[in-house]
Amino acid sequence: MVAEFARTPEESHHALQEHRTGIRMAGELKEGIAFSIKPSALGVLFSQDEYAGNLSTLFREARNNGVPFEIDMEGSPFVETTVQSALALAGGGPLTLALQAYLDRTSRDISSCMNSSVTVRLVKGAYKGDTDDFTTIQERFRMHAGTLISAGIPFSAATHDPELVDWLRHEVGDHRDLIEFAFLKGLAEHTKTAMAADGWNVAEYVPYGPGGQAYIHRRTRYLEILKYLGRAPVP
Repeated sequence: MVAEFARTPEESHHALQEHRTGIRMAGELKEGIAFSIKPSALGVLFSQDEYAGNLSTLFREARNNGVPFEIDMEGSPFVETTVQSALALAGGGPLTLALQAYLDRTSRDISSCMNSSVTVRLVKGAYKGDTDDFTTIQERFRMHAGTLISAGIPFSAATHDPELVDWLRHEVGDHRDLIEFAFLKGLAEHTKTAMAADGWNVAEYVPYGPGGQAYIHRRTRYLEILKYLGRAPVP
């Protein structure tokens, strides 16, 4: 869901209703669809109570409709609230939380998720983190992924970095059930198709709903940074 940055109860309520409709639609299609939300759409910018209430409502909606539920991660000021809100829902149904490799706290958050049966969706990070050094973030991503692989805990890896995709495929070896590769719609078309045909678990992030300007801006900025560094995403 691309709706973001609700600043009033009216805006968060509108986003809540749009999300409920989306979850019900996903439930009608049944197999193979998860629903992801952004905390800023549900009121975290102005009220933790508003956010927690809306999140709980959507989580129940997803569970009742048989739809796996995912919580995306946004800027650093909201990470603690987002992590705690996910842990509070743990055990109530399928739940995934995005964690950002560029944050110093991520090792601790991964441990909390592992102990609470919350699935990790590991990303590099698209906001402002504790480091913006490309190589350092790659190293952190490998470290965090390695922790999950060594523990034998399934997770999602959301990256278009060719080096990381190749490394992940090598590291999991024959244990393909440990990892889901998640790609953005409109990117990695050749890679996602080829990997799915080869038996890998592959997911595609499909933007849904109103808004989307901020999402498009982050994606464009990501591609511009790669170009500046002389790099390219997986084809």
